[in-house]
Amino acid sequence: MDLFFNELSIEGKKSINKDSAISLVKVYRSLRQYEITTCRIASEDNQKLHEMIQSMPDFLNIRNFYFAFFRSPYESENVEKEQNEYFEHEWRYNGKTCIGLPLAFILKSAALSICEADWCGAFVDVTKDGDVETVRNISTEQHVNTHIPQIQTSEEAELVESGLQIEDKKISLRDDHGIDVLMDFSKRLIRCPYVVGVLNSLPFNSHERKFIKKIRKEGLIEIVLPWTDKGYGVVVKTTGRTMDETERIGKIIMEKYGGV
Repeated sequence: MDLFFNELSIEGKKSINKDSAISLVKVYRSLRQYEITTCRIASEDNQKLHEMIQSMPDFLNIRNFYFAFFRSPYESENVEKEQNEYFEHEWRYNGKTCIGLPLAFILKSAALSICEADWCGAFVDVTKDGDVETVRNISTEQHVNTHIPQIQTSEEAELVESGLQIEDKKISLRDDHGIDVLMDFSKRLIRCPYVVGVLNSLPFNSHERKFIKKIRKEGLIEIVLPWTDKGYGVVVKTTGRTMDETERIGKIIMEKYGGV
């Protein structure tokens, strides 16, 4: 698991104070206890932050961990997998574009901020296309113990299988154009152990290019077959008990059934 540096926490600054630097050291030590050793940061912000810390009298105490902890650029294998989720939306904090906060949200991780001004709270609100999303924020030792156990517990939670035999899983589709295509797809889909059944057909989505159209908190997933001209789709009931579990199930479905 990687953290993502909140570049806005050093925006417009030429230095950081001693207490903020001490807090950063304590945060790093606390993260090590959870085997978290990396914070992703943009190259230019990495250079800027390093210059700020290098100018401090007790720089030698921080240098021991700085280069091991902060890794640039932001891009990593995990980020590349989710980069479309960032680029396809407008992310803002108080009207400013941002990178670290959205990546922390998208990757279900936490942002790392320098504990000064507005960045000493455990949560930060950003907007995604105008809608508010809450990001976990770490700038103190206490924040580490608040967020990391919850994140790691969520990551480790096992998905629940439906327990139903394939023949007992119901497929309910509208008697509409494309029902034969959707029925064939649904019969394959219900073989997934995390699928309870297919609840209904979706209205045509001829311009939809995403296989997973929408994930809903009730464990429901809206799926579109982008390889069909009309964009046929279905609503699937899964065993997901939370948004996180349903999103994980969605990824499994996409990997196994998202091709023609």
